[in-house]
This record gives sequence, C-alpha cells and structure tokens, in this order.
Amino acid sequence: MLIYLGLALYLGIVLSLLWGRFAFFKMNSGTPFWLALSYDLAVGVQMVSTVYGFIVVTDVTKLPLYICLVLYAFSLVLFWWSIVTAKSLDFAFSTSVGKIVTTGPFGVFRHPFYVSYILAWLGSSLLFGWPWLWLSLAYLTGFYVMSAKREEAVILQSEQSEQYKLCQQQVGMFLPRILKWKQSNLKH
Repeated sequence: MLIYLGLALYLGIVLSLLWGRFAFFKMNSGTPFWLALSYDLAVGVQMVSTVYGFIVVTDVTKLPLYICLVLYAFSLVLFWWSIVTAKSLDFAFSTSVGKIVTTGPFGVFRHPFYVSYILAWLGSSLLFGWPWLWLSLAYLTGFYVMSAKREEAVILQSEQSEQYKLCQQQVGMFLPRILKWKQSNLKH
C-alpha cells in the first residue's frame, strides 16, 4: 500500500514539475541548447527510472520507503508553496531581474524550487539506489548550484543588489539559516 502512495506522490511531483516548466516559468532565459538538453536528459532518467522502479520493484525496504515518502511530500508541498508565493519567475539562466521574493519559502531558502527538485531526486535515489539515479542526482544538483549562482550574479548587478545582499545574509541558498531566520522573525 505504501508503495502506491509513493508512486502517487511521485506522479504528483512529475506533473507539477512539467506544469511549472511549461506554464509557470518564463522561458526567455537564453539557456544554451546543450545545457537544456543535458538537464532534460538527467530529469528524464530520474522520472522514467523512478516510475519504472515503482512498477517493477516489489521488494523495497521500509525505512528507505518511509524516508522517500517524507522527501516526496516535503518536495511537493515546498514546490506548490513556492508557486503560490512567487506568482511567476524567470527560468534558470535568465538575464532579467523581476521582483525579489523574500516571503514564504523564499524566507527559508533563496532557491526553494531547486530544493524541492533535489529532495524529489534524492528520495528516488535513496529508495532504489541505482547508480544512474545517483549520477543524475549529482549532475542535477550541480546544475541547480550553477543556475542559482548565475541567477544571483545577475541580481547582484541589478538595481535590487542591496536588497538581495541583505537576503543573502539572512537566508541560505539551499539550506535554511535557522538562527538568522529565528532572529529576523523575532524582530517582526
């Protein structure tokens, strides 16, 4: 029964990510074709392998399954919380700077979408343990780090540079800065 819950959560993640890619994020980013293709290939490896795993693998260990379910649930909640909070964002490698969002999940992580994706891919890698899942997770994590740094460099060259520098001091890129977050919330 839990395996079906895992599959349902994962399919919710896949549908959410596809919706986000084509309906939420603006695609005028200028991402090089080869980079977009390699990203899509790595995501495809994750998606197809995980669905295959849920359909074919019948013997999964309970602890990794429980961990995976928690990671999937957190990934899905974080993704949709970020969607509701952000309203719209430029796609990775954009050269335009929109409004800086510092509320909701953006007050905990500067890049909550990337955190959401990493959690989903990590859940699948932990559950099935296949080397190609771990390799694609490593590639995708590197891609998200590179994308985040490039996005931040663009913001730091914009009119919103000072506001974003304050955000960087308070909010971690992919991990929350718990003490800073608590201190800033106590002041409000």
